[in-house]
Amino acid sequence: MKRIILAVAAIALAAPAAVAQTTTTTTTTVETTKEPDYDTIRTYVTKEKHESVAAPDGYTVTVGTALPEPVPLYRLPDNVGPYEYAVVDGHTVLVDDNRNIVKIID
Repeated sequence: MKRIILAVAAIALAAPAAVAQTTTTTTTTVETTKEPDYDTIRTYVTKEKHESVAAPDGYTVTVGTALPEPVPLYRLPDNVGPYEYAVVDGHTVLVDDNRNIVKIID
């Protein structure tokens, strides 16, 4: 009986083990955004000549702050830049879709 058990054990050890294989593929997408051409934007805005509006009381024109609703926005053409802009307190500012100032260009 010991011989049978040893024989079965030897066969079990000699048989190749079934190994489950899992393959994982990871894809990384890197988006690069081209920095807007601020000289072209400045030239466009200068030609448009929108009047400056006064900022509401207590508001300071600063990158990262949301532009208040009463300030009018003007859309840049797609070939000029992806932003809207406003002229506030003598400063031309570029704003994103949430009205946040992303750049003060003059």
